Amino acid sequence: MKSYNVFLLSFVLLIPILGTGQKKVKLTKAPVAWAYQISPATPMDEALRTFSTTVNTKLDPMDFWDEMNWAMQIGEMDSEERARLRRRAVRDTITKWSKKYMLNSRPFVWVQTDPDFSIELSTDTFKMEHVQLDVDYSDPESIMGEINVAARLLVKTAEDKVLLDKEIIYYIDDRDGFTKKLRLRHLVFNPSFKLKYKMTKKPEKKRKLLEKRIKKHEAAILEYFIQEAGRILEDHFLNQKANAYSAMFGVKGKEHEALNDACEIAKKSIHSLSSLSKKKRKTLEQVAPDLEYARNYFTDKLVRASDPVIQNALNANLSSILLILGDIEAAKFHIKNIPEYEELGTKTIWEGSFTYYIRGLADAIALKERHGERAQLFQY
Repeated sequence: MKSYNVFLLSFVLLIPILGTGQKKVKLTKAPVAWAYQISPATPMDEALRTFSTTVNTKLDPMDFWDEMNWAMQIGEMDSEERARLRRRAVRDTITKWSKKYMLNSRPFVWVQTDPDFSIELSTDTFKMEHVQLDVDYSDPESIMGEINVAARLLVKTAEDKVLLDKEIIYYIDDRDGFTKKLRLRHLVFNPSFKLKYKMTKKPEKKRKLLEKRIKKHEAAILEYFIQEAGRILEDHFLNQKANAYSAMFGVKGKEHEALNDACEIAKKSIHSLSSLSKKKRKTLEQVAPDLEYARNYFTDKLVRASDPVIQNALNANLSSILLILGDIEAAKFHIKNIPEYEELGTKTIWEGSFTYYIRGLADAIALKERHGERAQLFQY
């Protein structure tokens, strides 16, 4: 019995020794943030400062809850007065959205009369196309058809000189990206509608049923067009500032001291670009040597690293530094070597802070790619 206890005690004491070679890697993170100054695509003449907006549409901006609130406010009154108040509510909603989204920024000022230039947004009525006759109602991914609706954004001076003429296509904001395809999961069908739709065999009747159902989403479609028009107007005519974020990832443990020191150097360098303190603030040219040192260290470390967690951290660090140094292709190369990058469309911030910071880095790369030379590092 004693010999058994001695053997058991010896085995228990050996467990920590056997496990030392399998020590789990724990990352540390130091959030970093910077910003881009984005110049307008087509700078407007400085003499043009006041503008007016017009929205020509048959799309109804009143959703279900708007209708409920409006109905409670008007109470009992004759049909003519109800119709008049309904038209005014529609007009007020469109005006509110226009003022909120369209060039709601200095130096431009919205006016009602004698504007320097005018903004006109005209929408089509929507159509359902490629309607599917056979839909598997057990599969939420089943495609029902395609929504086809567009708008035209026109900007003209008081002398009718066209400054911008652009078509805006409506897309469903899907979890897998923007799409025209209407899937079963995009709509909540009540049982009576589902039965009626299944019983209908003729494509034209199915299309009309879907159009009628989509009509309940007219307010969201119209607001999408006005919001998108605002983004296009900002991109063309306004100086913009866009914030970006990521992190420098280190590893816990004294054996990783050099790696963590390089992370600290990179973090301080990036923060100094937008420091509120004049003494601590530096230009990209001033911090470039430190960033290049960190880049070289991380590159050398990556070649020798075998742990996938450390490899991911080094790729993330390199991608951030290379992006700030202006090497977009190299930044893309390293972020694409991180497995989480391919799953960013389906992962949320609740699945880990590493994913959260990789998402921020991916957004920053996409912003720089989209605007090119127009997007420069913001420095005070």
